[in-house]
Amino acid sequence: MALQVHQRYEIVFLSQHPLGPKLSYTAVAKAVHCDLKTVKRWLKRWKQSKNLTDGTRPGRPRVTTPKQDQQVIALAEKETFVTSQDITNRLNKKGLDISQRTVRRRLNEAGAKYNRPLSKPLLTENHREKRLKWAEDQRTTDWNQVIFSDETTIRMNSVKGLVWNLPGKKKVMRTVKHPLKVNVWGCFSARGFGRV
Repeated sequence: MALQVHQRYEIVFLSQHPLGPKLSYTAVAKAVHCDLKTVKRWLKRWKQSKNLTDGTRPGRPRVTTPKQDQQVIALAEKETFVTSQDITNRLNKKGLDISQRTVRRRLNEAGAKYNRPLSKPLLTENHREKRLKWAEDQRTTDWNQVIFSDETTIRMNSVKGLVWNLPGKKKVMRTVKHPLKVNVWGCFSARGFGRV
């Protein structure tokens, strides 16, 4: 994954800088949304030369600027069922000559995955308050006397279509309340799991 220069300096600050939090390599990789090998490579470069800019590379120069890369990412974030072809068409209409393959590359560089959106009802503030109150009320409960049970639903009419999901920004689709489904029930307690 290609990192922007400011992300490279963020890696150095998070792990090496005297005023930084001095995080582990793994924690830095998680914070910057990149691979552990990428963190190690840029820290090695920093120790050797204190230079985190791109060197001259062979091959064709990059066809988009950082600002144009942000336009691609913004379109993927803003709309739910937008495809790389849709993004290409919109940017072409704005005068940016960009291919569908380049759009996919830029989204992949930003950590986006083309997959199904989450499909679940959103909690209201009232739901959150009731859940917190329940947790506070259960502080003295003897959990050896409790059986937890739950059911899951296998939907016959699941959400169709793929979306671009960027790191930390999973798209959510609202669904009908009573689709065709099969319910599966299970339980567990302090003694182990029950039968499904």
